[in-house]
Amino acid sequence: MIPYVLAVLACCLAGGLGGYVLARPQEALAKRGLAVLDGTPGALGAARGFGAMLLMSHAGAAGLLGYYPSVGAAMAMALSLLWAGSALGRLVSGVLDGHNDPAAVQNLLFDVLMGLTLALPFWASRQLAEGPVFNI
Repeated sequence: MIPYVLAVLACCLAGGLGGYVLARPQEALAKRGLAVLDGTPGALGAARGFGAMLLMSHAGAAGLLGYYPSVGAAMAMALSLLWAGSALGRLVSGVLDGHNDPAAVQNLLFDVLMGLTLALPFWASRQLAEGPVFNI
């Protein structure tokens, strides 16, 4: 029960971030230091598309975790892999680019924690048996 609640809370957090980017893309871009993209055609549309993607994918996973937990757990696991990929990208960037930014470490930790939290329902729902099970 606790893994599902934690995953739903993580989905609410990520969905809230997506809603923020959807509603205020210029402010969200500026907070990430990407305000230079304001003059680029399609930048705001791309930011809003990304925000809507975060909002809808996490809202769908949260809804399915409550309505149909096995499907919700699989969907949360897919989102977990996305967050883990983001963490891997940040880690590779930190190693190869050599930036010494405290915000990058915070973002890396956030991505790792989101990935782990969203993976909890999938692993909690697995029933481990001692060996192969055959129905005869």
